[in-house]
Formats: sequence, C-alpha cells, structure tokens
Amino acid sequence: MKKNKILTSIILCSSVLLFSCRTNENRNAANTQTTELSASEKEVAKKEISGRIEEIINGVKELNAEAALKPYSNDPDFKIISPDASVTDFTKMMKFQTESFKSVKSMSFTTVKEDFKFLSKDLIMCTWTGYNEFELNTGEKMKIDPYVGSMLFSKKDNEWKIIYAHESSAQPVKVESKK
Repeated sequence: MKKNKILTSIILCSSVLLFSCRTNENRNAANTQTTELSASEKEVAKKEISGRIEEIINGVKELNAEAALKPYSNDPDFKIISPDASVTDFTKMMKFQTESFKSVKSMSFTTVKEDFKFLSKDLIMCTWTGYNEFELNTGEKMKIDPYVGSMLFSKKDNEWKIIYAHESSAQPVKVESKK
C-alpha cells in the first residue's frame, strides 16, 4: 500500500510538472507571436530607425539642436552616456548641444554601418558606427574616427524614439588643410 502511495505521488508530481512545463511552452509561444517581428516588419523597422538617425545627422549638419534631438525621447527616464562618461537627461542634453553648436562653423556625421538587435516588437537596439568631422569657429578642423552610438529605440504612438543611448569615440584629431 505504501509503495502505491509513493508511486501515485510520483505520477501526480510528474503530471503537474509536465503540465506546467507544457503550459509555459504554450505561454512562451503566444508571447513570441506577439513580441517578435516578421522579416518584412524588421526591414520596415530598420528603414524607419535609419530615417530617425538621418534626422539626427541632418540636424547636426544644420547646427540645429532641436532638429538633431527630435528622435530622442524627452521622457524623464531618458538617459544618454556620453564619451566623457557623463550621464545626462534630455533637458541637459538639449542645453549642452545648443551651447556646443555655438562653438563650431560646421559639423557632420558620416554613417559607416548600422547594426540592429530586435528585442521585441516595440524595442530595438541600433549600434551606429561612423565618424564626425567639424570645424571650430577658430578655423581649426577636427575629426573623430570612429564614433559609435548604441541607441535603444522604443515605438510609442507609431513613432520610434531613442529612450537610452551610449556613445563612445576616439579622441578628436586635427585635420590638416589641403593646399
């Protein structure tokens, strides 16, 4: 009798365990269907995010901080880590960019590569690699190569916004004028 109770307990435990695992598999399969993007949706997301990055590049070229920062979320939780290791919110970033643009005659970023990591339907990491060239008001020309930014994009209200960014770069080097 005792042996039967033990066997019954083992079978019951095994059944519960198997059922719960099966339920989790079904739950995970359902979540996958709602959180993963199809191949065509991924291509659309890549184009949309690349377009947002292009907005940043164009805003910088125009030395227009407001246009350059439009793709960034101004939510209180936004953070950007700059190459100098400072952690900044949106308001401070806007102030810093506005002041920085006053010290340059021109500035441009050139894209070398973009890599995408799809975390969910509405959360995508893009690592942008490129370089930055700028001319100070003094006439001195500088180049930063490479310049890398990892940006976490979230889709809210049908628009991709950067909710977190981390930038790294080489030291600026003086570019000799070609005469």
